[in-house]
Amino acid sequence: MIRHILSATLISAISLSASAAQTLVPQKSKVDFSFKQMGVSVDGGFKSFSAKVDFDPAKPEKAQAEIIVDLASIDIGGSDGNTEAKKKTWFDVAAFPKATFVANNIKALGAGKFEAKGKLTIKGISRDVTTQLSTKSEAGNLVVEGTLPILRLQYKLGDGVWADTDTVADQVIVKFKIALAGTAGK
Repeated sequence: MIRHILSATLISAISLSASAAQTLVPQKSKVDFSFKQMGVSVDGGFKSFSAKVDFDPAKPEKAQAEIIVDLASIDIGGSDGNTEAKKKTWFDVAAFPKATFVANNIKALGAGKFEAKGKLTIKGISRDVTTQLSTKSEAGNLVVEGTLPILRLQYKLGDGVWADTDTVADQVIVKFKIALAGTAGK
């Protein structure tokens, strides 16, 4: 009986590892953003994020992807801005420490380009979003790059006096580069 249980466990473990998702290569990946403040472009990014991805460009319909961003890792170029961005009126990191994107539909557009649809959740607010992305092979990794324009006020980013779009524009462009090691298991 124990032998059958051990055999079943081993077979399950082998099956799971055979379909394991690719591994994020953090040093070759980034999640950045840009916006305008008083008409001037401001760039920033997040230093810490994770990704659970299983994506074979030859079979995009079977892809699964979840990107989780640690909002406390925000960097907009200075300690004052970083501290302000973590406050309740912006990301409210104390109550909502993570933002997530979960892809639920990826389709090929041709020439290494794809369209991904999914849910973006920030501050507990989930919205359907669509992004265009491209893939390429780089140093043995699959690199997925794209941009996602969002409207910050839809996620209550910049409440109160910060809701004035003459001071901080409503549109924010999220730019991502996700490098993945390994082979998709699907």
